[in-house]
Amino acid sequence: MKLPNLPYLDRIWRIKGALPLDPPQSPAEVFDKLNPLFASVGNDKTSHTVDGDTLSYGNRNPNPQNRLATFNRGTLRVADGGAKLVYDATSPALLFCFLAPLLFLLFSQIMVQHDAYFKPTAAEQAKAKAEQKRLDEAHMATPMNPIDKFLGAPQPEKPKGDDGGNGKGGKGGKGGKGSPLIAYIYAGIFAAMYVIGRILEPFLFRRTLRKTLAGEFPETAFEPALAE
Repeated sequence: MKLPNLPYLDRIWRIKGALPLDPPQSPAEVFDKLNPLFASVGNDKTSHTVDGDTLSYGNRNPNPQNRLATFNRGTLRVADGGAKLVYDATSPALLFCFLAPLLFLLFSQIMVQHDAYFKPTAAEQAKAKAEQKRLDEAHMATPMNPIDKFLGAPQPEKPKGDDGGNGKGGKGGKGGKGSPLIAYIYAGIFAAMYVIGRILEPFLFRRTLRKTLAGEFPETAFEPALAE
């Protein structure tokens, strides 16, 4: 999934930065050290191409085991004569976590407006209250059968009148009351996921590059996943 390039707005799903290279190294040396990051993991495959001092990579279906699963598309460029590695990566996962709360908040507002529309009017509520009072009085005026009373039968429940005219929330009985609480909960969950991910994932991405350049992620690190 290729995300649009929108200045300032793309900070929602995009990260940029640079890592110092000490000592300075050639692009070929740097990309050779980073090669383990682009190995296949499970059923996915991260493809990459090198054009001079720039490496471009992408993965349409990243496996969770892939160290580039979150920022699954980007470029790595060796700059300043090999003194630093500049990275620019995007994350559809972060964009999804950012948009999901907005979607659930939209659902919640639809529920609120639905309930407001189908809420019984003051006249309907007064009519329903009067009807319930009439039923209660009729119930109290009707004595219980002596035989049923002798046999210990329970007292019949009081009859309940219509809620807003027909028992289904007024306005002709279309639709019951829905709660937006679940939508608010999901919106909060995805909002928290986005905030945590936007802070944590760039740090992990940078650490992954740094450790791979230092040789702490050898190619053999992916062998168990490939064996599966």
